[in-house]
Amino acid sequence: MSSPAHAIYSSTLGLSLQGHEFQPHYGVQLIFNETAESVLLCAAICTQNPSSRLFDYDSSSHRCRLFEADLTNGAIIAVGSQMSIVGSVILSASLYASMYNQSCSACQENRYQTCSSTTNACQCPGNSYWNGSMCPLTLFQNVACHQIDACRSDLNLSCIINYYGEFTQCSIEQVLTNSTETAYAVWNTTAGSDSNLASSGTGIGKYYPQQGPGNIFDHNTNTKYVSFGDCKNITAGSPTCAQNTGFYLTLQRGASLLVAFRFTTTESYPRRDPLMITIEGSNSNSTDLTRGSSWTLLYNGSCGISTNQIRLTYGSTQWLPKHSA
Repeated sequence: MSSPAHAIYSSTLGLSLQGHEFQPHYGVQLIFNETAESVLLCAAICTQNPSSRLFDYDSSSHRCRLFEADLTNGAIIAVGSQMSIVGSVILSASLYASMYNQSCSACQENRYQTCSSTTNACQCPGNSYWNGSMCPLTLFQNVACHQIDACRSDLNLSCIINYYGEFTQCSIEQVLTNSTETAYAVWNTTAGSDSNLASSGTGIGKYYPQQGPGNIFDHNTNTKYVSFGDCKNITAGSPTCAQNTGFYLTLQRGASLLVAFRFTTTESYPRRDPLMITIEGSNSNSTDLTRGSSWTLLYNGSCGISTNQIRLTYGSTQWLPKHSA
């Protein structure tokens, strides 16, 4: 059936037999629980809500429920009332392919994709991800995943990568978070050489007080780490001031394996973006971590950000050689 809503929001819906309702696997999937005068009105409410992919309606109580769910994370079950029915939005790649990453005019007021304020292009709506052909819902804990952004980030879930660099399942991310790790700013440093600790302030060897190393792993693309390096100030956006600056961090959970990383651009000048980086690892005591001899080179190459990349977007994921401890 098609919704009576405006054509931009119209959808094709599949209906179950009478006497059924939807049972979600997770409580958070229920996003609307009100009354509607008819199943058609409930269907219209569903199609006008981009987050809703499924509804059920009981005509005896007029209960209309919307779910951010599909049949991969819930089930249609038989119930005692013969007045209950389930409707689901039928999706296909053709609904997505012509719009994804196009200018925002292509997806204006469209339920399947939304205009991203950071990229000014059509992207998957919240709690969904681009899998190369369409926007399936992001996954819950312990579900198998096959790409970095496939899990419910609003629930602090990430697609975990194993020792061999393979995606495994959605789980709560345990590494590189401000609550468990401490990052220290350094300057006048290159791979294999000694470093100088940077401090808060303005000028040579300083970083902005509100833009220090604590922002590096806060999972917030709107914050940034700004280091002056060997410049008195960087108000002119000099691309060289932050050369040979960086940071190191101590892992509270002990020795760990780094298999991949990615950087995010800030809202600032593209010429300030890091392009080439080095990563080193150490098992030394914290008092020795400014000494170049304490470190072993693990990676020397691109940080994954391209020249003049769109602001506030992730660069490509960069993989370290396997077994880099």
